[in-house]
Amino acid sequence: MLPARRRGPRRVLASPGDRLRVGAAVLGAVALLALVGRLAGPEPPAPLPGPGPATTRAPPGRPALPQPGVTAQLQVGHGGGPLLFGAGGLWVGAWRDRQVVRVDPSASRVAARFPVGGPGPVGLAVDAATVWVVRPDADEVVRLDPGSGRVVARIPLGPLPFEAAPGDRRFQPSLVAVGAGAGWVATGRGAVARVDPVANRVAAVIRLAHRDPAGIAVAGRIVWVAQGGHGLARVDAAGNRLLGPVRLPLRADRVATDGATIWVGGRSTDRSFEVPGAVARVDVATGTVREVVPTGLPTGLAAGVGGVWVSERDGAGGALECIRPTSVPIGIGGLPALGRLAVGGGAVWAADRGGSSVYRLDPGHHACSAASVLTRPAVQP
Repeated sequence: MLPARRRGPRRVLASPGDRLRVGAAVLGAVALLALVGRLAGPEPPAPLPGPGPATTRAPPGRPALPQPGVTAQLQVGHGGGPLLFGAGGLWVGAWRDRQVVRVDPSASRVAARFPVGGPGPVGLAVDAATVWVVRPDADEVVRLDPGSGRVVARIPLGPLPFEAAPGDRRFQPSLVAVGAGAGWVATGRGAVARVDPVANRVAAVIRLAHRDPAGIAVAGRIVWVAQGGHGLARVDAAGNRLLGPVRLPLRADRVATDGATIWVGGRSTDRSFEVPGAVARVDVATGTVREVVPTGLPTGLAAGVGGVWVSERDGAGGALECIRPTSVPIGIGGLPALGRLAVGGGAVWAADRGGSSVYRLDPGHHACSAASVLTRPAVQP
């Protein structure tokens, strides 16, 4: 179970005993549901109808679930790629298999696999009608039909309006997000491209103050770019211009949003904290940091409605923590070693760090779970 943590103003912390009791109650509830047959592991999927690239079925085997809190384990060839929930499904960037994998959340099974035609995918985003896939090897972003995997558009991203190295203007995309009327593609070379979703072309390129962005999200007509030790960069979507950065008492290594709040996670730079990590809550309208919550070192971050889930290292395994504004964080320990996170469909979805599995975790009925495992409707860019 997660240890007690020091907190600043407006951060109330449960005692270690309280946290142990909460975690035990959560795991006990999940175990009871499993006994009465309400929780099921993955099943072989039905073939996906309609034209499109060849798809493959999920493996028929049912792997043994590694922990009581895990209610399904899917072998998807993840390998550390992107993970997100949108358009009614879970989407996985399977690096090892070079595929985009669609998971049916109601059945906890793989519904389809779409080849991406090259290395990756390194970045994924989902709008109301398409899946956006970053292809750094081809310097493009590809939009797929979410039902068939058919390529709807290929959008070239280069050249950059500046030289990243002498004579080198390749874009080399790494991240993508959708919202505020556009697709937004970031490059480790220090820029964000605005993509017109109707014309399927780059409409503007905004240069960032620093290279190597770690994450990207769109909320409140602002594009938020996590820039490690340089905080959050902000791009005004209305004017395609760079706004002032948001300074944080932590490295901005991960960013997540439910559309109303920005959450940022990373290694803490506040020496008064007794734990290595922290998560900051940022006001979308003003860019003001409203709260900083000490945590274990985040390995994943995903926002649901009204809360954020954080995966952390916990000894040889992993832990999961749920944070809501001004509320006591709730932690669940004794889990597999978790990496990237997504929430949606009434569950938390977690990839194992560097492995090929994605786990479904039903967090129980504590106060944080009711809305925080739901997502808002997919946006139309």
